[in-house]
This record gives sequence, C-alpha cells and structure tokens, in this order.
Amino acid sequence: MIFITGTDTGVGKTYVSSIIGRELKKELNVGYLKPIETGGREDTLKLKKTLNLEDPLEIINPINLSLPLSPNIAFEVENYNISLEEILKRIEEAYNYLKNKYDFLIVEGAGGVCVPIKGNFLMSDLIKFLGLPAIIVSRPNLGTINHTLLTIEHLRNKGIEVRGVIINCITPLKEVLYYEKTFETIEEVGDVEIIGVVESDKYWIRMEKVKY
Repeated sequence: MIFITGTDTGVGKTYVSSIIGRELKKELNVGYLKPIETGGREDTLKLKKTLNLEDPLEIINPINLSLPLSPNIAFEVENYNISLEEILKRIEEAYNYLKNKYDFLIVEGAGGVCVPIKGNFLMSDLIKFLGLPAIIVSRPNLGTINHTLLTIEHLRNKGIEVRGVIINCITPLKEVLYYEKTFETIEEVGDVEIIGVVESDKYWIRMEKVKY
C-alpha cells in the first residue's frame, strides 16, 4: 500500500498514480482510493477507467465535494455539515474494504501535504491516520527544491516514511536549466532518492521502491 502525495495541486499525482497502477497490474490485483476529492470526481473516474475497477464511486472516493477548493473551505461554503470523526470513519471503512480486496492499494491525496481537511487536521494527518508510507510527486522546474524539501521535512516530522520522489515533468526537461543539478540537490539535501521521472509518455519508475 502506498500514499501518493505531491508538492502542490496540479503537479500530476493522478497521472503518476495511473502509471504506477498500470505497471503494478502486470503482476498484481491493484485497487485505488481517493479519500477526498474536490471539484467533482475527475481523478476518481480517470483511475477507475484506467485500472478497470468495478468498485462503486462512493467506495473509491468516499468524500466528494463539488467546488475546486481546499477541503476545509469546500465543506464550509457548500454547507456540507460533517464531523471529522465521520469523515475519517467513511475513509477508514473504504480503505479497509479495498485493502482486503486487492493485492496492492494506491491511495492518492488531494493537493499538498499541508492542505487542511477539517479544522487543523491536514492531509499529512490522514496519511499518518492510515499508517501508510508516502511517495512525493514533484516537478522539475525552478522552485521545486524548496517545495520538495519542505514536503519531505513535514512528512518526516509527522513520522511518515518517505519512499522516494517521482519527478513529473509538467515542464519539459529540455526547457529546464541544469535540471540534473536540481535532482542532485533534492537527493543530497533531502536525504531521499528520486525513484522515477515521468516526461509525457516516457518514464522510468523503480517499482520495487513503490511496492516493497
């Protein structure tokens, strides 16, 4: 089981999750859980189709909000009156059902690790609640060193294992100056391994780091 998180929203967590899912399906029965999604169910529907999952949407995505906002804000403005305890209960029930059904479960977060879900309960607290290791999806261009190192530090301060970083090239590498130096800096300063690079349809991912 693995939790796919990212340095920010729009960094490509769902795309990377789909690649990991397709690769793992070559040898394992793989499921997917999107505990919380805002702005509809686009991510959930993509992975449901990609992995050919028959599970109901309410299981794959137990908490869904209409507006593309941070969950805590979406709950408020949509007048979605639900307690944190009920949110966690729904997520835990879906998680337990899916992890018992599949050989491997990909759990994908919403936004970055410090996105509030309800009150001061953050996405990283959900990772901790589920007891999962994390893989961070990051980008290659300017600013990514800061965002990636802060994400790593935050997760480790919460006691969460960081399996590695996957760089999703939302900016083509040929347009990024000295990206190799950026990758080296992330690995050296963050004491972490870059376990994959995804550039459009070309990618490499150390799958043993994902599933061990």
